Amino acid sequence: MRVSHKKLLVSILAILILAYGFWQARDFLRGPRVVLEAPAEGQVFEQSLISIKGQAFDVSKFSLNGRAIFIDENGNFDEKIILVPGINYIEIFSEDKFGHQKKIERTVLLK
Repeated sequence: MRVSHKKLLVSILAILILAYGFWQARDFLRGPRVVLEAPAEGQVFEQSLISIKGQAFDVSKFSLNGRAIFIDENGNFDEKIILVPGINYIEIFSEDKFGHQKKIERTVLLK
């Protein structure tokens, strides 16, 4: 009976160590998190100056159409760009400190 208690205790300890390891590695496993709130995919605009809005977390590099942009202390970003008549492509690129990358692309139209 005493041996089974030891095995149970060792098993519980091993599970706790593994759970703690996964908790500490969550940023590495998850990568950058970016939410692009505006514009919507396929959105049609009548004016050329628009806002690109959203939130970004766990990023070390962050760019809009190849140009570095910055986020505030709450993770928000709000950048203005000028559209050309016709179809316009918007690309948000992010990378975390571990090298994980995420790209969000949107296509919008200026009448």
